[in-house]
Amino acid sequence: MVGLNKLENVRHESNLVELKPWKSMHESISLPMITALGERDIPGSKLSIGFAYIDQPEEKLCIQTQIHGQRDQWIFLFGAGNFVEFDADVEFYLDGPWHKIDYPFYAYLPAGMTHEPLRITRVGKPLIFIDARIQGDDEPLVWVGDEPRDS
Repeated sequence: MVGLNKLENVRHESNLVELKPWKSMHESISLPMITALGERDIPGSKLSIGFAYIDQPEEKLCIQTQIHGQRDQWIFLFGAGNFVEFDADVEFYLDGPWHKIDYPFYAYLPAGMTHEPLRITRVGKPLIFIDARIQGDDEPLVWVGDEPRDS
């Protein structure tokens, strides 16, 4: 199975795309992921959205603190079997404080907001993770510091 940088979904008809599986860089995400690649899939399509099944803790669901200069991003995390059943403990850094989360949620990250790796410290029941963004950020991602801040 390929990594995200080599992922190539298959366009069947003008607006129908077959999602191909890819392997996450995180060992805790052992099942294949799927991702809609926006312009890489269909010219004119601006939405990129990735899906992962999480059934075990993950210390850093990203690499380090980051800022997206020109695009917004949305992060979703909810129950995999029943969307409103959330049996997990999560920590997420958003522009200053760490937030402790034990409920199904989404976070809106406007362009320029500093955010940290999502920490999933306990998983009682599997979760669905979604990372969504509107394309258009041609500038490189800005990494802030070397390591995530301590909670």
